[in-house]
Amino acid sequence: MLKLLDVVKLKNDREDVGIKTSFTGTIVDILGNGEAYTVEFIDENKETIVESLYTTFSEDELVKIWSN
Repeated sequence: MLKLLDVVKLKNDREDVGIKTSFTGTIVDILGNGEAYTVEFIDENKETIVESLYTTFSEDELVKIWSN
């Protein structure tokens, strides 16, 4: 299970919210009992992709690349 502040990437692009697999994100909220995650993704300019904060992601969509 993923944890708060884990750094993740998407397995596949999410064009609907403008997130590419090359972007990294930090888990900022865990919903349910790990049923969904809110992730703050940043783009290649190190700017937050605001739409990512209003989107939930399942663990199946994410790849952990770093953990505390």
